[in-house]
Formats: sequence, C-alpha cells, structure tokens
Amino acid sequence: MFIAEGEKVVLRLLSSPLKVHSVFATLDFYEKHYSLIQAKDVPDDKQFFASKSLMETIVGFHLHSGIMAIGFQPEDASLEDFSEKVVVLNQINNSENVGLMMRNCRAFGFDSVIVDKYSTSPYLRRAVRVSMGNVFYLKVRHSEDLTQDLTHLRNKGYQIIACEVTDFSIDLFKFEFSEKFALIFGNEGKGISDELIKFSDVVVQIPISRDVDSLNVAVTCGIFLCEIKRQGLIKNVVN
Repeated sequence: MFIAEGEKVVLRLLSSPLKVHSVFATLDFYEKHYSLIQAKDVPDDKQFFASKSLMETIVGFHLHSGIMAIGFQPEDASLEDFSEKVVVLNQINNSENVGLMMRNCRAFGFDSVIVDKYSTSPYLRRAVRVSMGNVFYLKVRHSEDLTQDLTHLRNKGYQIIACEVTDFSIDLFKFEFSEKFALIFGNEGKGISDELIKFSDVVVQIPISRDVDSLNVAVTCGIFLCEIKRQGLIKNVVN
C-alpha cells in the first residue's frame, strides 16, 4: 500500500484505476467529494474524518491540506504490457527526483517505467506527492534484475539508450530516436552504472556549458522526453 496526501493527489487517486483502502480527510472534503469516494467502494469503516489539527496530531506530521488516503499499490507491470517507449531509473534514490520524473513521464506521453532495485519506489509518500498523483496512471515495474529486463526488451526490438555525459556521447539534439527504445537515467551523483553504459546500444547527452558539470536528473529527464515528443514520436499525451 501507499499514502496519497493533498487534495489534488487524493482526487487523482480517487479518479484513477487503482483501488483505495481508506480515506482520512476533513468533513468539508468528504461532503464535497462524497460521490467520488463512494464510487471507489471504500468501506464505511475505512472512511475517517476529523479537523485538520486533529489529523496532524494523529499522523504525526504536517498535512498540506488535511486530506490523505491509502491506496493499494498495483502489481508490477509486465514487460509484455509496456509501450514502445520506456523510461528506466538506475540507482535514483531521491524521492523528489523520482516523483518529478513520474510527472515528466505523464506530461510528455510516456506510460511505461522500470525502477531498478537500488532506486526509490515511486510509490513512497514523498514521491507520490511530488508526482502530483501522476504515477497512478503509469505502468511501473520494480526490477530485481535490470540487465535481464533490458535484455528482454532488446530482444523485442528496443534500442537501449543511456542518458549520460561521456567522451563518446552523442548530442541529444543531433540524435534521431527510433520507434522503440528504453531510456536509462542514472544516479544523481554517480550517474548510470558502468555496467549499463557498456550494455547500452548508444549513449546520448544534453549539450551544456563547460562551466556546469551536470544537470539534475529530473531536469535531464524532462529535456529528453520533451525532445522526443518534439521529434514527433509521441502522438498523444497519456489520458
């Protein structure tokens, strides 16, 4: 299970395909969104309502808007159900970056994500909140063996692309993406692992000033996905 916090995030959860375990909110929220809560078949004994101050005393931390819910984390997505364009997280352990990357994915029409075992889950409370609930609409796979999963995708015709600064990287804005690919983003400090760099079919980087070492991984992700959409490879955004 996971925690959804904040009005927009909880409303996205209630409107998503995911199942909801319980809702904890102010009476005002309950009355305003009663029909939506009932439509999710949340049991009566799992619907809790109180003042915002009492809620914060109970949960032990500040609530942004006095609204939270617990959802059932979906089963890991199968590689067979993935779209032709996949975003891969390698050792990304900052929950805010992970949440922003999930938001980027939905904003630019990507719906298939692989998270390796060294990365923060996009269903952690902070990641869910930063994603603004957009993770609820993505197909997420927590991979126990990333190389094995990428090999499977390669055998199905996916090009494996590492997004990394190296001496042999290709300029993002001179690179033409194929129809099927898996795009790897790496750790905030160390970047993509050497093993995955060697495993990849091609390495691509964003051209930046020599005065700057690198960009934040979530920013990098957003630039890559925007460029791919600009190239016309994403026809529509995710519904």
